[in-house]
Amino acid sequence: MDFLEIMRQRKSCRSYQSGKEIPREELLKIVEAGRLSPSGCNSQPWRFIVVDTPEAKEKLCDAIVMPNGSTGAPWRHNVSAFIVFVECKAKVMQSVLDRYQDSQRFAQGDIGAACMNMCHEAFSLGLATCMIGMNDQKKMEEYFGIPQGHEVRLVLAVGYSAETPGPVNKVRKSLEEVCSFNQW
Repeated sequence: MDFLEIMRQRKSCRSYQSGKEIPREELLKIVEAGRLSPSGCNSQPWRFIVVDTPEAKEKLCDAIVMPNGSTGAPWRHNVSAFIVFVECKAKVMQSVLDRYQDSQRFAQGDIGAACMNMCHEAFSLGLATCMIGMNDQKKMEEYFGIPQGHEVRLVLAVGYSAETPGPVNKVRKSLEEVCSFNQW
């Protein structure tokens, strides 16, 4: 399938088939797509935690609920697996550090790029994904042994869609609204 066609057809899934496991080989292919992603100064400022056992998934489902009870994933209990994206200390060139005084300048963008590559690989394997931005950092640290100072940036739900495949009607700004050549 043409890459732009993958982009046109892939969408965030919020309805998953319950109880259907993903083979670890496929999960590793998805993580490999993230591992191979580009990053500023090749710093690879990430750690990916695959969550696929029932016990670990229950903990994760708890950790993506805020103390006030809100969550971005009310459908979380039907997801086959999750991938936790943890930001790690980036090692950048001295000139970048001199310019920005911040080794993490590109880290969140790098993690976003790795996540999208994983979403596309999952789609190519017939799997559905959804990025989850809400989490309780303290619970994530406690449940998954994440050291303090390593921020969980997002969680990727991965599973089998419960929705019937069909045409995707993506609402996007027109190309003319978002692109110009040589000036604003």
